[in-house]
This record gives sequence, C-alpha cells and structure tokens, in this order.
Amino acid sequence: MNLKNRVTEEALVELWDNWSKKRKSYPTYDKWLEKYDEDLQIRKSEILDLGCGIGANTAYLLERGYSVLSCDISKEALCNIEENISNSKTLCFDMTKPFPIADNTYSIIIADLCIQYFCEIDTFHIIEEIKRILKPNGILLARVARVDDYAYGAGVGEELEKHYYFEGDYYKRFFDEIDVKKFFSRLGKLEYQRTSFIREEKEYHEPKMVYEIKVVKE
Repeated sequence: MNLKNRVTEEALVELWDNWSKKRKSYPTYDKWLEKYDEDLQIRKSEILDLGCGIGANTAYLLERGYSVLSCDISKEALCNIEENISNSKTLCFDMTKPFPIADNTYSIIIADLCIQYFCEIDTFHIIEEIKRILKPNGILLARVARVDDYAYGAGVGEELEKHYYFEGDYYKRFFDEIDVKKFFSRLGKLEYQRTSFIREEKEYHEPKMVYEIKVVKE
C-alpha cells in the first residue's frame, strides 16, 4: 500500500500553511534546550532548525545570540518567522526529498516534533539525510511524541504501520523506546529520556508526552 496516496503532498502543505496562518505571531516556547547550553556553546556555529514551524526554537536560539537557519515545508510558517523574528534566515524544502544542504555542514541540528509525521521509509530517509549533513561529532537534538501522548492523538485513527496513524487529514507517528532506538541509533551515540512539557498556547495546554533525544554522530 502506498501510504502517501491517502493525502496528496499539496494537501499536506496546505494543511501546514493554514496551521501557520492561524498562529501568525511571535512564537511562544518552552526552554527544553537550556540543558544543552554547553553543547550549543562549544559548537557555536549556525544551527539548523529542521521542521521549525512558526519558529519557537528559532526565537529561543536567536534571543540568545545564536545563528540559525530555519527550515520547513510551509512557506507560511517561514513567512511568520521572517516577519516576526529579527535576524532570521529561512529555507523551504520537503524533508522526504534530498535536503538541499551540503555534506558535513552543521554541528547542531534541532528537530523538535517534526520527525513524527512520516512513514518508516521516509523516517529512515530523514535520519540518513541528517547524518549526511551533520559534521563528525555533530549533535542532533530532537523531541518526538510518545505512544502515551493521549491528549494529542496517540492511538487515534487508522493504524497504517505500527504506531503510525492516519487521522483523516494527516499522518502521525508515536514512539516507544524500541522506535527511538530503531530510528535514531542509526545516526550515532544515542541518549534519550521520557519527559513532558506545556506551552502557553492552544496546542500544548495539557502536558505533551515526548521522548527527548540527543544523538552524537559517529
């Protein structure tokens, strides 16, 4: 079965564009990156904010003096960043295709709640592209939804692959420990923890259950 036939690429882009239009403002953020300040300082070069949405992590990082390239498939999301966040820099591309970025470019990549909307084949592709563009000993910092993230749709919809659902408008994957290891250990030395967070916005007004992930490229 071709999982992508359920919703066209154009419809998915339109969905994320509409999501971004409704939230057009300076983004709110939680401070999950604070604990990685030493890693960020040591590798203080441009950071790639992958699947950045309207720019929560971009705002956090730019406020603290980092240089950031914010990447997303939604042009509306990137327009929000350009209009509301000073000194921003953006790049629009589809993560299911080869990234338009040279090998060994980045020391730090942020992938916050974005590597959870894809079938297994595309998820492995994204991990391989991240590995390709990370420098040796570069770091991926990521969060993904857990299988017990019930307040935000865990287990809802038609299960197309294990823990991967079609909920009517889009696809979403929820991760257990086996999934975290299966996908992210391909990149390098893996550390992860179960955690949760709340943001002062409509989407995350209840605790969002996630795995917080750090991988050092080997």
